[in-house]
Amino acid sequence: MHSTAQCDLPYGKGRLQVSIPGDRLVPREANPIGDETRAVMEALENPIGTAPLHDIVRPGERVAIVVNDITRLTRTDLMLPPIIDTLNAAGIPDRDIFIVFALGIHRRQTDEERKLIAGEETYRRIRCFDHIATDDASLVEIGTTSFGNRVEINREVWEADRIILTGEIIYHLIAGYSGGRKSLVPGVAGFRTTTFNHRMIFDPDCRSGKLDGNPAHEDLLEGCRMGDPDFIVNVVLSPDGKLIRVVAGHYDLAHREGCRTVDRMLRVEVEAPYDLIVASAGGFPLDIDLRQAHKGMENACQALRPGGSILFYAECPCGAGIGSFEDYVRRYRDDFEMREALSREFVVGGHKAYWVARLGRLYNVHLVSGLDPDFVRRCHFTPVSPADHEAALRNLLRQAGADARVAAIPYSGVTLPAVQIAQEVLS
Repeated sequence: MHSTAQCDLPYGKGRLQVSIPGDRLVPREANPIGDETRAVMEALENPIGTAPLHDIVRPGERVAIVVNDITRLTRTDLMLPPIIDTLNAAGIPDRDIFIVFALGIHRRQTDEERKLIAGEETYRRIRCFDHIATDDASLVEIGTTSFGNRVEINREVWEADRIILTGEIIYHLIAGYSGGRKSLVPGVAGFRTTTFNHRMIFDPDCRSGKLDGNPAHEDLLEGCRMGDPDFIVNVVLSPDGKLIRVVAGHYDLAHREGCRTVDRMLRVEVEAPYDLIVASAGGFPLDIDLRQAHKGMENACQALRPGGSILFYAECPCGAGIGSFEDYVRRYRDDFEMREALSREFVVGGHKAYWVARLGRLYNVHLVSGLDPDFVRRCHFTPVSPADHEAALRNLLRQAGADARVAAIPYSGVTLPAVQIAQEVLS
């Protein structure tokens, strides 16, 4: 076993220290950009696959800017001022610009959260509002994908003369990568459209790090193509939020270039699966609730042998994140019952409960969080209070034994382990 070393694990808006023997699975170091605002401006002026933004818009046009919600570490407040300055300089006044928070099917936000995302000055100057996926009156149907998904999107966005999408690119469990087309669909899409796409979770090609041949991605891309956004601005960030790259331009071509940067930085090669993994979702907002934090747990378990143990850190101050998640955990005994129920009637949130229960069956999961211990046990995890996390780690190390392969993943929400010796597909 490797010598023991201190490891700082993000937890909510703070950090917890642990002593861990073994490997560190961390993103490759990338030099953060010094002048971040200049980098955004240069991306706007030198886009991939489109004309520069200032050449696309015309005076008198109404411009929709779609931005991420509070569950994403996106640095929206960095991107918006250069975009708005460019629009103003091209003859588009503030009154002809509006900002839509791409909630997808997430909860509504508070004014303080909206202000935090957009930045105080932008929030004061520009009309900003949440997209509500369940408000049929605010939706318009724009077509049907080849997969049979009826695409409904926000009516105000659809009726705008120009659509600009912003976001962050990281790995996504179903669609391969976040960012790009996802800001439009499901970001400002209807609940039915998103639910249809989420039903694809049982397809083995719907997974992190895969675009081509991924039906969930291709369905979203078709929907985005119907919406025909004019421009995207996406960022790639280091785990601690520093800007690594800005890509701008065409919603598919620029996005793919950003995905290549993500692979170079965030994909970590692993020789063989580990017996014990100690991982953090990555702190706020990646561990804002279990619905979000689960993504990091899925990533971490890519490097864990079947039956192995994981000590996972995620504060989850907002609980499960969606009521249907909790409902499924209460109603069904295990992931087999949940999958059967989802096959009868797909319920968004229920699919998260299924994923979580499946991990609890395949691995020995210990969850350090602020969640109700009974709820954690119903997820088939062992609850661990933050006060007891060091003792829990000592016990897991003792159970694993002196020859165990151990690894720490401080930012599992954005790190994708790629095991060189392919694991058998788990069912």
